[in-house]
Parts: sequence; structure tokens; C-alpha cells
Amino acid sequence: MMRRQAIPAEQLRWQLNHRLLPGESTREIPVLDGTLGQETAAEALRYGIAAPGHNQHIFVRGPHDSGRHRLLSSVFNSARPKPRQTRDYCFVHNFANPDRPRLIILPPGEGRPFQKQMHRIALFIRERLPEILENDPIRGRREARREAAERDVRLLLRPLEKRLDGDGLALVRSQAGPNARLQIAVKIMGKPVSLEEFRNMVARKQATDDDRKQIEDRIKTYEDDLHKVSRQIRQKWQQAHKHIEQIDITETARILGEMTAEISQRFKAPGIDAFLREVIDDVLEKRIGHETSQLADPTVLYAVNVLNTAPRTDRAPLVSAGVVAAGTLFGTVDPTWRSGGRAVASFHGIRSGAIIQADGGFLVLDAEELFANPEVFRHLLQILRTGEVEIMTQDADAGLATQSLRPEPVPIDVSIILVGDNDAYRRLESLSPEFNRRFRILADLADTIAHDESGIERTCRLMSALVQEESILPLGRPALTAVLEYSARLADRPGRLTTRAGRLSELVREASFLAASEDDSEIGREHVEQAASRIRQRAGVACLEQIQLDVDTGRVRLRGRSSARINVVPCQRNAAETQALPVCVSAIIKRHSAPEVSLLLDTKPQPDLAAPWLLVALAELLHFDRLRPIQATLQATGLTETSDLPSTLLGQACCLIATLAEIPLRQDLAVIGSLDAHGQPEPVAFVNERIEGFFEACQLTALNGQQGTIIPAANADVLNLDRRIIKACTNDQFHIYRANSVSDVLELLTDKPAGKWKNGAFPDDSVLGLARANID
Repeated sequence: MMRRQAIPAEQLRWQLNHRLLPGESTREIPVLDGTLGQETAAEALRYGIAAPGHNQHIFVRGPHDSGRHRLLSSVFNSARPKPRQTRDYCFVHNFANPDRPRLIILPPGEGRPFQKQMHRIALFIRERLPEILENDPIRGRREARREAAERDVRLLLRPLEKRLDGDGLALVRSQAGPNARLQIAVKIMGKPVSLEEFRNMVARKQATDDDRKQIEDRIKTYEDDLHKVSRQIRQKWQQAHKHIEQIDITETARILGEMTAEISQRFKAPGIDAFLREVIDDVLEKRIGHETSQLADPTVLYAVNVLNTAPRTDRAPLVSAGVVAAGTLFGTVDPTWRSGGRAVASFHGIRSGAIIQADGGFLVLDAEELFANPEVFRHLLQILRTGEVEIMTQDADAGLATQSLRPEPVPIDVSIILVGDNDAYRRLESLSPEFNRRFRILADLADTIAHDESGIERTCRLMSALVQEESILPLGRPALTAVLEYSARLADRPGRLTTRAGRLSELVREASFLAASEDDSEIGREHVEQAASRIRQRAGVACLEQIQLDVDTGRVRLRGRSSARINVVPCQRNAAETQALPVCVSAIIKRHSAPEVSLLLDTKPQPDLAAPWLLVALAELLHFDRLRPIQATLQATGLTETSDLPSTLLGQACCLIATLAEIPLRQDLAVIGSLDAHGQPEPVAFVNERIEGFFEACQLTALNGQQGTIIPAANADVLNLDRRIIKACTNDQFHIYRANSVSDVLELLTDKPAGKWKNGAFPDDSVLGLARANID
């Protein structure tokens, strides 16, 4: 009975029709533009790229290695979308509000020339302007004004000097110019003698004290006149100084006005004229006639920070953000470090983010990373609402800067393309209801394509593109056949090939490495199969160690028969590979209790959503309208995860039935499969990996010709097993059985007839009959 149901060895691996290969080698196969079989996703992408705006942002959804970015690049290159706008963004100092740097938006390519022109003016102000103001003819005009002031002072002093001369006195100026001091002296023998010197003469008896008193009294009568004339002299020189400073201001304004007029005429943009006027006003107010050593360097203060320059092309930018973080996406303000470790924020520290660099085009973001930064995601939605980016100092740096800047917001027009898997899509959807309103275009990548002539050709063309793009060794016909077999295995569906271009590329790269290490000029079948084996082995080291431990400790038995025990093979993910681990499920049943099934994972109670399903299936299999009171506890020894529990339902049901029937089960077989509500076997994913996992365990105890696996009949069409298993099956050392029903599984496990429901009963000595009788 068992041998008749065993699947023949020649049906354990998908066989390619070699006539469908498009060539003998990738040398003669044209390269694939884009990725595998994603016409629907490509159409959605083309629409989203060709008709952006209106909140129609794009989500490219597919597994990590499905060629998502390759498809995006291909569609974008073929669409060649034009930029919606092209602008250069610049920031300059805001003289009226230094904490609010001014944004200047220029036509594309004008940012750098504007920056160079302002640097030229700043250098002129620092280097040349002081020299020009000190050279003729400006210096001559200043000197002429000083001389005119001196003449006015002399004319102002003449009436007073005449009156003093009549009283034997003289007016003495200590020095010329605005700082001159006026004193009245005594004329002795036609020469002026100061009052102090005259007092000395009195002390030396060269004059009397009465003479001194008379002279002091005469001088006092002129004190008011002296103060009045001194004030008039100061006024004259103040007027002269204003005139002299005005000469410098007028000349500076004229020179800078001529220089900035050229800039104003060339660069037409809002804010430029106001900025140029502020620069001139700042120079005239603070740098003409004043000490400038404490002022900022003109090449710093009057410079231009070019935030972003639009490429001079008729193609919209496509920017991919390598890191999803606030600073890299939206920009930041870097502090300028001063002596003493002090940080000062400046408009020179304003940095653009990827969203500004993508202005007028498209920004590509990793959806998984975006979900990991929910605040960044919410800020992105806010930018999409307002169309403006506010560049701010990041929180980590805010405490370091003594000045906080808030640059003027940058207006942008950007379409966002998120790339991620279905899990990332659902998580972003849960973060904000706005997500669906913004990301209306879903480019969903298919997991598989048909392994017909078109699917085979496209897969081979993908290999040809990989060979050309990465300069790896070409693949001959045998290697292409092996790659297609691997693709069919990854698809895990009848009549399908995988679209996971990343996994196929990984396989071919390693196969090329193996061929090159053997000095082969072409990749062969053996290189592809060896590469596949190495990839699985690297990912499965920990799993193999666990299998060895379970076999050594007897947690998994691979020989003989045992009551209330059955082997199942759940899967787990490890390093992007799916690994299968044999697990023993044991059952404990208590009769005459409320109907219930519970599950223990390594002795820990575990809520099992499948438990009610088992009760329904059990009632269906045993032909009860309502299941009789029965309490069953299933323990899965060695199983810690619940994500793949549905794949063990077929084994759990058979274990319950055999335990109820008090019939021992074969331990050299593993049951793979799920169960529907009618008690029928359901196919499961990764059936090849599950069979290979149990085979590895059996090899540890040596194959005895009795071991094997039982799989749902629907899974037989996706078998693509390792050649070691095929060889073992060919030599009758290992067997793979297909089961169309639970009865098929029970008969294989017990070597007894399962029993057919006839005339309202099962045969008394059948497995189902005994199980039903023991419940009744």
C-alpha cells in the first residue's frame, strides 16, 4: 500500500522543456530592460511618473529581493519625465532679522554665479575699498575740506585776537584741527608768555604780584568770549567731519551701487535687490569712518550659501535617500565652532536635505526605514500638505548652539516614491489615515510569473543583463536550466517562476565565483547547484545543530512506533532563507470533559487560533454533528514560534485521532500539511524545505528505507528537491507520499485501514471507527 502511494523519483524535481530556452548562452540572449513580469506594477509606475502631483504619490510594494528598484529605474529611464520646476535655492544674511536667514530662489544654474559675484564684492569691500578711499582724488577732497575748515577757524579767531592784542594779550592754539586748545597769554616784548610762566617770573622777582593780579583780571574778562569761540570752532570741525565722512560715504555708495547694479540686472529674483541694498547700507553704516576689527569678515557676512542647484537638464531628478532621518531628508543647520568650544548658528550652516535636492522631481524612500522613524513620517506628511520645508537645527545639536536659526521655508514640488513590502505598507497605513490619501498609486509587484515560454525567456534575459551589468561569467544552457529550476522552487507554486530577481542574482554571483575559482570560462549547472547548496548551508547552520540536538536527545524519534506522538515539520526564516525543523507533537486526551483543544509549546501554554479549527475538523472527520466531550492537550516539543502552526494542523489532527483510537504511530514518517474545516488536507508553503529538513534528520540516524514524509497531494506539483533526496528515493532509502485525504495519512502512519463511513458507521476495527467508539 505504501509503495503504491510513494511519488516516483522522476516526479520529485521540475523538469524544464529545453526547447523553450531562448539561446545556448547568455552571450546570445538580449538583456532584460526592467525586471521580471511586472507589467501591472510597471503600468502604475508609468502613470505615477508621467502624471505626478495632485497628492498622487507612489508606493512600490514587493518583497525585498523582488527587483523593486530595478523596475523603478527601468520605468523612470524609459519615461524620461521632465522636471515640473527647476530652481536654485540660496540663503543670505538677513540684516533686519539675523535669526531668520533670507531665502533667494534663482533660475537653474544661477546660484553659483550669484555666489561668485557676491564673493567678488565682499573681497572688494575687505581688500580694495580702504585703499581706494585713501588714494587720490578722494584723499585730496578730504584734505581740501580740512583746509577749508582751518581757514574758517582762522577767520573766526581774528576779532578776538585784535581785542586781546589791544590789552597786551595774545591768543595761543596748542594745535591745529578739531582738537585744538585755546589759551590767553601775556605779551612781553612782543612774545606770548603763558600765565603759568608769568607767575614763575613773579616768583623770580622779575615781575610784581600786582602785575600778576592785573593780568589775571584782564584775562577773566575774556573767558566768556573764549568759551564762545571754542564752541564755534568745534561746530566748524564737526561740520567738516560730516562733510569728510560724507565724501567717503558718497564715493562708497557710488562704487558699490555700480557694482551691485550689474548683479541686479543679471539676477532677476525676489529679494535680491533688497539684499543688495542692505549690504550697501551695512557697509556705509558700520564700515565707513568706524573701527572694523570687531566686525564679521565681509566675505562671510555678505556671502551666499547655495543650498541646492538644479541640474541643467530636461529630465526630472530622481533622488534616493540612503538614510531615512530628519537631517538627511529635510536638511539641518550645522553650528559654526568658535574658540572656547562655543557653537554659533549661521546661515552658512544651513544644509539641504534629499527632499529639497529632489525638487521638481521624485524622492525615493525606503518604507521600512520610514516606519521605524514615525516622527519623520509625520513630518513628511506635513511637508506634502504645505508644500514647504522648514529647515531646523536638529534636537541633538540645538543645545550646542548659542543662536537658534529659523531659515525662511523652502517651497518644493516633489513626488514621493516609497519602496517596501506589504508589512511596511500596512504599518505606515496604521500610523496615519492620511497615508492612503497621499499615496494613491500602488505599484504592486507580482510574486511569480508563468513558467511558459515568455517567463523562461524573461528570466534568461535577466541573467544576461546581470552578466553584462556586473561583468560576471556567462551562463551556458545547463546553467540557465539550473537557474530556472531554482526559480521554480522559489516560486513554490505549480507552473510558476519567481520574480525575486535579487535571489536569482545572488545565486548567479556565487556560481560565477565558483566557476572563476576553477578557471572555467562559463558558469555550468554544477556551479549553480553548488551555489544554491552553499547559500542554504550558510543560513541553516543553527538549524542543523538544533536537528542534531533533537535527534541525539530523543526529542525527535525517527524509528519504530509510539503512541500519541507524531513528527511535523514547521519552518522558520533565517538569513532570508527558509529552514525547516522537525518537531514532535504529542497528545494527552481526557474524555468526558468539555470539548477543548489546547496547545503547549515547550511546556508553555500558547493561545492557538487553530484549536477551534481542529475541533470542527475532528467532528467532521468522525461524523459527529456536535463533538462529544473531549479535552485534548497537544504539546509541540522543540517548537517556540507560532507563525507556522497552521502547517502542522494535518499532523495534529492525525495525532488526536490515533490517540483516541489508541493506535501507535510510525516515527519514521513526518506529516506535512494544513487542514481545512471539512477535514481535508491543505497544501502548505515551502514543502521542499520541509521535506529536506526531515531528510537531514533521517540522515543523522542513517537511512533505513522506511523513512519518509507525507504531503498533501496538491503540494506534489511544486516539488523541486535536492538531488541527494532524489537519489535516496531512487534507491528506496527514502519515500515521499502524497495524501488526498486524512484517511490516506492515517493508513500510512498506522498500517491499518482508516475506515469509510457507511450506513451511519465506520468499520469497528478501523482507525476512525476506534476513535469514534472511544469518544462515545
